[in-house]
Amino acid sequence: MVMMAMTAAAAGTPQVHVNGRSSSNSCPVRRPAVRTPWRTKLSAVSPSSAAAASGGDGGAANGGNGGGFWSRLFGSANSAPLAAATVEQPTASSSSGGLESRYGPKTVIKPLPQNPPNLDVTSADAFVGKTPQGSWQLLDEGRAKNPFEKTKLQNDALELLKRNGGFDELTGELTSTPFEDIYTDEEKAKTIDVRLKWMGLFHRLKAGKGRFMLRLRLPNGVLNSEQCRYMDGVISKYGEEQGCADVTTRQNLQLRGITLEDAPEILSTLESLGITTLQSGMDNVRNVAGSPIAGIDPQEVYDTRAMCQALTEYVTQGYDGNPAISNLPRKFNICVVGSADMFEHPHINDIALVPAKSNDNGKLGFHVEVGGFLSPIRCADAIPLDAFVDEGDAAALCHAILSTFRDYGVRGPRTKTRLMWCIDEMGYDNFREEVARRMPGGNLPRASEATTLLPDAIAHHPIDPIDESHHHSTRRSVLGIHDQKQDGLQWAGLCVPTGSLESGDMTALANIADKFGSGEVRLTVDQNVIIPNIPKEKMDAFLEEPIVQKFTPFPGMLVAGLVSCTGARWCPQAQIHTKSNALELAQRLDEQLSFPEGTNEVRMHWSGCPNVCGQSQVGDVGFIGTSVKVKGQDAVEGVNLLEGGRIGQAPAEAQLVDKKVPLGDELEQKVKAILMEKYGAVEK
Repeated sequence: MVMMAMTAAAAGTPQVHVNGRSSSNSCPVRRPAVRTPWRTKLSAVSPSSAAAASGGDGGAANGGNGGGFWSRLFGSANSAPLAAATVEQPTASSSSGGLESRYGPKTVIKPLPQNPPNLDVTSADAFVGKTPQGSWQLLDEGRAKNPFEKTKLQNDALELLKRNGGFDELTGELTSTPFEDIYTDEEKAKTIDVRLKWMGLFHRLKAGKGRFMLRLRLPNGVLNSEQCRYMDGVISKYGEEQGCADVTTRQNLQLRGITLEDAPEILSTLESLGITTLQSGMDNVRNVAGSPIAGIDPQEVYDTRAMCQALTEYVTQGYDGNPAISNLPRKFNICVVGSADMFEHPHINDIALVPAKSNDNGKLGFHVEVGGFLSPIRCADAIPLDAFVDEGDAAALCHAILSTFRDYGVRGPRTKTRLMWCIDEMGYDNFREEVARRMPGGNLPRASEATTLLPDAIAHHPIDPIDESHHHSTRRSVLGIHDQKQDGLQWAGLCVPTGSLESGDMTALANIADKFGSGEVRLTVDQNVIIPNIPKEKMDAFLEEPIVQKFTPFPGMLVAGLVSCTGARWCPQAQIHTKSNALELAQRLDEQLSFPEGTNEVRMHWSGCPNVCGQSQVGDVGFIGTSVKVKGQDAVEGVNLLEGGRIGQAPAEAQLVDKKVPLGDELEQKVKAILMEKYGAVEK
């Protein structure tokens, strides 16, 4: 992950900060090596057949606007971008999403006007083409080299769901079929296990046959009390063993225990409350993340809320489904950065929009970084695209990148299909050229044409040049009680250990949001909750509330930094139970250790398997689940242990320090030794 420097650079070679060092100190942008010219590799698809299937060469010259959605949503297709996010702060009469509220004032977030992307943009030699039904499919079946691609070729999931009565018809057919017969029918099996993920429904056999996890879309992680109460009612219906929810590392919520019979009504009610689940799973853009303290942060440089909302409107085409980007080679993450703290973890996002302003006219916009991801076989920090994009062209920029990925991305082994693999295959310069060609006007300004708005956090808090392992996070903690930029108001950052929410928790959070704040509840990518807009004079009473006692703003150092994937309780791929073991270890070590004054956080990230959904490689200490053979016993749960991950403006990947450590006392002693040696912890 790199941060664009504040000084201008020559076109084609932007100045950057890499691990706190400027390119003026001979740190050029690292670009993937250019291999065989990428267009020569596309001969398997004839240009004529591709053009016929896609309706011809799109690009900037093609005046397509993706239909009337953009004009319906934003008015004129050429609406001028606003100078800042369109956000109305809470007032006595405001409500969220235009809904009449029974629960008090809400914040209204209106999407920023965006120049509409050309949803038909493509190239004559693309691997995919547009079908008469409007979906995009591979033109050469031979390129479908994994089971999911073959499933998508047989039937486009979004197309099935969007047909008249599509979702109701699908669920009705599945629920009327005896469960034992579903897996004797290949198409029904693929629908229940794969295609329903385009609606956010994940079949979880560990929870029982016909039980689903439902993944939402919550732009910037912002909810209101009405939504919280409804979702709590959903999970409460299924009892303590089934009904629960998770705050995720995408600033999102997942609801568990749902039955397929109930799904149509739940999705319909969520839609009426302003929430969609469309395209939230499988090979789609995931929840758009932003600053958890956007609009209230005294140190923010950009209020990310309206842009996250606008990009969500683009990704889902107004919550109606966007077939132009519903068949990507792999999942895709986007974030909008709000401050120098980089709470959004931009270095592990496929697209990170970093606030900047034009040197020419002072307009707000973004430097762009691309390709960040974590996986079992490779982790890569996002790299600069050497680009500046105006606020009003952000959606068009995202579509230019996404459609390039769709058209030329690798569709082989799933571990090698993220955006960075596509950049490697095409070569950096060719990738950037193709993205620029797909922009309005066929032009993508260089990064040197704008100045970053982010202060250089590294300059103020340098990493120890002698031993970078002795690094304490300079990022502010959002947990605790903090003054907002609004006079007299504070936010409360509540620690929700491992993001686990039980029946009743969301109603309790909604109640305190209404009673003390503005009816708003926010989520963080670190799986915690924020209640904003609390008058200072009400804070003492707020802290006495039972749910605040449960999710304390003042947790132990290690519990505060805990992140965990779902683990073996629900996930079929997890090899260990993560959440319970993570919390137990953190609590035990918090009881034994104290940390140096000024230590903001020590982050422990747990993943139940090598897919690292718990982002183990960014943790100060990381855990990846595995099975461990113990002499004279059956295999037991254990972890591969990592250390040294960093986030922010000078990120680093945690490195393996020990293999196959059994859970229990041995692991506790090894982690304790790391914390004492590397992070200054001492026995209490």
